[in-house]
Amino acid sequence: MIRVVVGGATGKLGRLVCEHVLADPELELAGAMVSASGGNVGKELHPGIFAFGPDELEGRLEGADVYVDLTSPTAAAENVTKVPATGTAMVVGTTAVPEETVRRLAEEAAAHGAPVLFSANFALGVNVFWKACEMLASALPDYDFEIVEMHHNQKKDAPSGTAVKAIEAVQRGADVGAAVHGREGISGPRGNEIGVHAVRAGDIVGEHTLIIAGNMERLEITHRAISREAFARGCIASIKWIAERGEGRIHQMHEVLGL
Repeated sequence: MIRVVVGGATGKLGRLVCEHVLADPELELAGAMVSASGGNVGKELHPGIFAFGPDELEGRLEGADVYVDLTSPTAAAENVTKVPATGTAMVVGTTAVPEETVRRLAEEAAAHGAPVLFSANFALGVNVFWKACEMLASALPDYDFEIVEMHHNQKKDAPSGTAVKAIEAVQRGADVGAAVHGREGISGPRGNEIGVHAVRAGDIVGEHTLIIAGNMERLEITHRAISREAFARGCIASIKWIAERGEGRIHQMHEVLGL
């Protein structure tokens, strides 16, 4: 039995992950962390599972096998670097976490031998999408690349973490310059760049398209998330995978999938 503590347990994805943990015979929901300011601390979120605040996290991880962080960039920056010292494995799905936090987390993971899995998106198809972005850029290095990403109107960060990973994949595949986020006015001829465009509207779960254009042709590859269930199921697979690891370092989702 893998004992799991979920941070961000009242968020859209956090709620789903808790439900999947409760329904999985291989997993046990050992705790649910929520924001101290949200009014949910002390509430019974699931039968026998009462929400606790961030100040209790380290103590609540005693006896836990995996901590899953699905909070916010600010909350993650304050909390995740404390986890490796408890010896608990960790899955981080929070996007836009500061680079300094990631650096410190890597150091803490190495120092305490605690494995960490970092993923901007748990959907299995998205991870294949990133691999395809790199392969296509490598095959068509002289073409132009544009990324269009769409999300619901409550999403906090732009571009999405998934789009950022797609940018990095294209840059690994081809000699492409920095990202240009939207264009306005007289922008002049296109340079060696990746255009990135963020749409925020309605209840769009998540959609990412890489456009590759040149030589009188255009290729488009799109990943479209129909439901957050795709993210929750990928997160559960990540929990089970990281619980078996012993290396004190940061892992990526492509390792889970063997890509």
